[in-house]
Amino acid sequence: MDKFRDISFRGRVAYGISCFEYALISLKYVSDDWKIVLRYLWEFTSSNNLEDCNLATAELIPENLMETTIYDEDFERISEEEFLRLYKLYRNIDKSIHILLRDLHELGVSHAYSSISGYGERSLESLRILICHMVEYNFPLPNIEPFTGSSIAENRGWGKTFDGTKLSKIL
Repeated sequence: MDKFRDISFRGRVAYGISCFEYALISLKYVSDDWKIVLRYLWEFTSSNNLEDCNLATAELIPENLMETTIYDEDFERISEEEFLRLYKLYRNIDKSIHILLRDLHELGVSHAYSSISGYGERSLESLRILICHMVEYNFPLPNIEPFTGSSIAENRGWGKTFDGTKLSKIL
């Protein structure tokens, strides 16, 4: 985890999304419906409205999305069409995907409504949990090198915005 100390919060979230993609690839979950999820997740790296990104990830967590069988006004980010596609997609997914999406949400909100001090220990801990789940489920881990360019010294620990989809293995 020491390798992640110098990587910005956005870089850590990007690494977490890459982990999620590696899990999807390992499970051979690479349909267009998964691209809906990934497009929302990768917004985190390029958006200045991280609260909006966290709202989207909360809606994407299978347990949250599947609380109801019909689309309603509680969904603020995902559309009705996306809801229907994801509801169908989530019905038979591996338990590990539920856990990793929840881990990603926890990582994204680890510094919500607060500043990042020191090395951003809360996000380091959230990322550690996500990585432990990857290892527990025998998913390969991405190389850390592409994420080291996003420095914790930039933008008060948040790091500069960047197009994370360029790091995607699926999009």
